Amino acid sequence: MKWPFGRPPQPALDAASQARRDALARLTFDLDRPLADLHWCVVDVETGGLDTAHDPLLAIGAVHIEAQRIVLEPSFETGLAQATATAADNILIHGISGSVQRAGAAPHAALLDWLEFAGDAPRVAFHAGFDQAVLAREERAQLGLRLAAPWFDAAIVAALLYPDLARQCRHLDEWLAHFDIAVYARHGALADAYATAELWLVLLKTLRAEGLATGRQLHKLLRARRWLMAY
Repeated sequence: MKWPFGRPPQPALDAASQARRDALARLTFDLDRPLADLHWCVVDVETGGLDTAHDPLLAIGAVHIEAQRIVLEPSFETGLAQATATAADNILIHGISGSVQRAGAAPHAALLDWLEFAGDAPRVAFHAGFDQAVLAREERAQLGLRLAAPWFDAAIVAALLYPDLARQCRHLDEWLAHFDIAVYARHGALADAYATAELWLVLLKTLRAEGLATGRQLHKLLRARRWLMAY
């Protein structure tokens, strides 16, 4: 049956998954705490392409920042099972083999695990619009969830704080190199989340020095910047 109007039907879940989904739907997000005290969840995704509306979500990696430190244990990484592996040339980019793709977790279970790991923490990513769009798409499709989680883009914050540097630092690797952040693994979901978390710690220190006190102030500043850029 097609649903041309209103919301699509909620996916059918087993009782345990439904209970987990319902608990997540009740999450609230508080940005009024000082930046230094906020608990952040830094995330990166691997996909089968750059089309946020259609290309498959292959893997999610995430780490927490608490008390101005990256929490190494627990961290989070999961692959989502694919009925059909992506093309060989695409595998050369993301590095997730066809057998690994087919052996991933059931998508609804992987997304429940991700959302429970992130909890009520604001989300951070580098070029966050991409990660946010892909995750929101799959959370709707697999769980029927639309969470109002606040997102922060490390790329935008870095450019806002260091506009002169932004002309030469467009990629995460370039920002890491500028700040002499040594990262020993890259280009997997968890490794890239960790690298982004290292950069976010540097940016948070600068934000506090610039007088931003809370997550809400930063969120409002970034929303205002997006509004101004639209004109």
